[in-house]
Amino acid sequence: MNKTTYHKNLIYLFLFLFSFLFNFYYGYRGVLPIDSFLIFDSGYFVLNGEYPFRDFWTITGPLLDYLQSIFFYIFDVSWFSYVLHASCLNFLLVSFSYFFFINLGLKKIYSLTYSIAVSVLAYPSIGTPFPDHHAFIFAIISMYFMIYGISREKYQNYFFVTLFLFFSFLSKQTSSFYLTVFFLLILLTNLILKKENRIKKISYFLSGAILPAILFLIFLKFTNTPLKNFLVQYIFYPSTIGGERISDLNLDFKNMVSQFKFIYLSIIPAIII
Repeated sequence: MNKTTYHKNLIYLFLFLFSFLFNFYYGYRGVLPIDSFLIFDSGYFVLNGEYPFRDFWTITGPLLDYLQSIFFYIFDVSWFSYVLHASCLNFLLVSFSYFFFINLGLKKIYSLTYSIAVSVLAYPSIGTPFPDHHAFIFAIISMYFMIYGISREKYQNYFFVTLFLFFSFLSKQTSSFYLTVFFLLILLTNLILKKENRIKKISYFLSGAILPAILFLIFLKFTNTPLKNFLVQYIFYPSTIGGERISDLNLDFKNMVSQFKFIYLSIIPAIII
């Protein structure tokens, strides 16, 4: 093993330990009565042979249920395996973040610092598996692939863009939808400005969504889960909740500016830099 590889492995080991231990600390700090046990219960249902949409009603991402059932199966049904699930996702984002920063050309010290910051902000805010966090993490990884694919003209990355968007969608509906629209605009602009390899770009982009979608439909068929149940519980019913929230939204100074003043203030240094 050469010196460069040794240092790289050492950095990833440090990020692994830091992201795991930091999330484990907050995963054991306490619970929220509903949110903290949401995936614990559904993961236990799947472990015992029940299926979301068929055997129990759910409007949250089914991907979390199956992932948690795997952790329960391997590490037994315990709070440890529950927090371990969230910690693995925390490290997944951190490792992709470090790789992304390094390949953007940032120095190792900056890449390491930013990656540590990601590990602090990503999953420790709740500590246990939660749909919003999974969806956000998969969406960010998808964005990494999009930026890296365009900047380095590595079109095979487009496959992973839509693949991770699909994972994000199966975690929670909203994040993936917004990014899909945004990425389609970026892809369309890229196709207009750079005419070469258009077919290759489109084929990679579409295959990353079509392939997992077909596998998901096969899985629904295999588990005798009606597609109608999935559409009603995961698409149509949540859209009614979102519609009510939009109708009740007040676009005044207090709601749009005053409540988020500290967020706006934190953005100012980034804009200046």
